[in-house]
Amino acid sequence: MTSALEWRKMRRTGFFPAFLAGGLLTAAVPVVNTALRPESFVDQQAPPTVILTGANWQVMSMLLSFLLIIGACIMYHTEFADNAMQRMDTLPKRQENLFFGKCSVLLVLTAGVLVLGGTAFLFCGWKWFSADRIFTAEIGKSMGFSFVMFLPLLIFMTAVSSLCKNMWISLGIGTISLFMTSILQNGGGILSYLPFMMPMKIYLALQDTQAVKCLIISCVETVGIGVLEIICLKIRRNFT
Repeated sequence: MTSALEWRKMRRTGFFPAFLAGGLLTAAVPVVNTALRPESFVDQQAPPTVILTGANWQVMSMLLSFLLIIGACIMYHTEFADNAMQRMDTLPKRQENLFFGKCSVLLVLTAGVLVLGGTAFLFCGWKWFSADRIFTAEIGKSMGFSFVMFLPLLIFMTAVSSLCKNMWISLGIGTISLFMTSILQNGGGILSYLPFMMPMKIYLALQDTQAVKCLIISCVETVGIGVLEIICLKIRRNFT
């Protein structure tokens, strides 16, 4: 019910067309990159999946991460701007439901952008690499893996946006964190498992044990951030 309400609220704004435009821009990255210099990709000896994801995923993941940051900020900005958050404290409807409703909208949009990105990879593979069914299966696995990797970032930014009345504060936190990620992306250790770092991981560049480890950590982070958000919302409700 809450998810359906969030969809109706966002449909009255330019949120969905803007997100779609960002998704198309993300999907255009591998197509444009390969079309401009096909020989530099085709002449490589590595599998097409490794070549395409290795050359394009960093930019694609950064674009989608920025889309999620902006999306989460805008979704809660509309609530704070209309004083809906304050009015909700006097109603039976809980802010936790609102939070997870917004998360569900971003989940669907993230999946949609990844489908567009996967389709772009498939187009590149079939046009320039004569890809086969194995290529298609590997791209599907890669996009599924990436969907899970985006979960901590998605729920973290939604949580930050829910706690900041000023949209520019939450947007600043997200943007600075994303910028720091681009600097620290080659770092190892615990830093490589922070929410803003997880989307950068490429399934095909990981060993099976590493991929499983990343999936487990991503799920634990997502649940942990969700629990902390519920606690924060309960505390805020008791003191307002």
